[in-house]
Amino acid sequence: MFPVRAALRQIFFDKIAGTINVMTPNRLFEDWMEGRASLGAAGGWTAEEMRLVADIGYALAEQGRHDEAVTIFEGLAVLAPATAYFQSALGALWLRKGEPERALEHLEAALAADPSDLTARVNRGEAAMRLGDREAARRHLLAALELGPRAPQEGSAPALVRARALLAQLMP
Repeated sequence: MFPVRAALRQIFFDKIAGTINVMTPNRLFEDWMEGRASLGAAGGWTAEEMRLVADIGYALAEQGRHDEAVTIFEGLAVLAPATAYFQSALGALWLRKGEPERALEHLEAALAADPSDLTARVNRGEAAMRLGDREAARRHLLAALELGPRAPQEGSAPALVRARALLAQLMP
């Protein structure tokens, strides 16, 4: 097991175990059990704590340490499954690892949470392309280009360049 993976599992476990007492459940725990709150909310995770852990995952991905980054983002996706960024990051990582089928699940979740997520849309197109679904690839990549001028994400220009390059590969 990777040292980072073991350390992060311990952090996740300690945070959740220290906050959720199943013997004397609180309202947030009950909300989580009933599906009205995320595990992160029930466990007392703040947005800042999750962002800091996500920053570690991003840094590991940038270093090519994809397995460790997947572990981090899988943990974050369990804590906050409707957070588009965590799902989008997992989709991108599975694409990098050459597993477009696994990427699709996360990219679909990211787009369900945020249909204007330009990077997830481009990655969704690339996943379809790798799976041989040229029509779906074209549809998602064209949708990304359409989103481009009004994309709320910072740094969306590289995603648009990538969308154009992928579309060029689909031309007959």
